[in-house]
Amino acid sequence: MIKVINKYLAICGIVAPLLFSLKVLIIGFYHPNYNHITQYMSELGAINAPYAIFNNIVLAVLGILITLFSYVLYNELNEKKTISMRIGISLIILSGLSFFLIGFFPCDPDCINFSTIGIIHSYLSNTAQLPLIIAPLFLLSTFKGIKKWQNVYVFSILTVLLGFVFFLIYKSYFFEDYTGLLQRISFGIPLLWIEIIGIKTYTSNFFQFN
Repeated sequence: MIKVINKYLAICGIVAPLLFSLKVLIIGFYHPNYNHITQYMSELGAINAPYAIFNNIVLAVLGILITLFSYVLYNELNEKKTISMRIGISLIILSGLSFFLIGFFPCDPDCINFSTIGIIHSYLSNTAQLPLIIAPLFLLSTFKGIKKWQNVYVFSILTVLLGFVFFLIYKSYFFEDYTGLLQRISFGIPLLWIEIIGIKTYTSNFFQFN
C-alpha cells in the first residue's frame, strides 16, 4: 500500500510543472489581448481577469501537488539524514504552500498591487519562486552521496545558478519590455528541476512500485 502511495506521490512531481505550463498557455490563449512576452503570468489570475477562477484553482492544485511530492522525495533521500537535506525539502514545501495560497490571494488589476490581498500576492510569489530555486543547493550533498542520484548533481547546480541569475534579471526590471518572458524563464527553471526530479523519483523506484 505504501509503495502504491509513493508511486502516485512521485507522479505529483511529474504532473505539477506540466499542469502549470498548460495553465499559462491555455488561459493565456483565451485571455483577450494577452502577451506572454510583456505581461506577468499572475495577470491571468488577477481580480479582474476573465478566467481568474480557473487560473487560481490550478495554482492551488499545483501547490498541493508540489507539497505532496516533497513527501516522497524526502523518503527517497532519507538514507542521508542531513540537516541540509531537510532544509532543501522544507524549501520545496514552502514553495508548494505558497503556490497554494496564491490561488486565494490574486494580484490586483494589471498586477499593480495596492490592496492587502495584492500585496500578500507579491510576497507569496517570491516565496513560491525563490525557495524552489535555492532548494537544489541544499540537496547537492545528498545527491552526491547516493549513487543512483549522482546523475542529477550537475543538473541541480545548473538549476541553482541559472535560476538565481534569471531571478535577479527578472527582478531588476532592466528589461521591462520582456518582463513576461523573463518571469517565465525564472519560474520555468526550478519547475523543470521538479519535473526531472519527479521523473527520477518515479523511474528509480519503478520496479519497487510495481
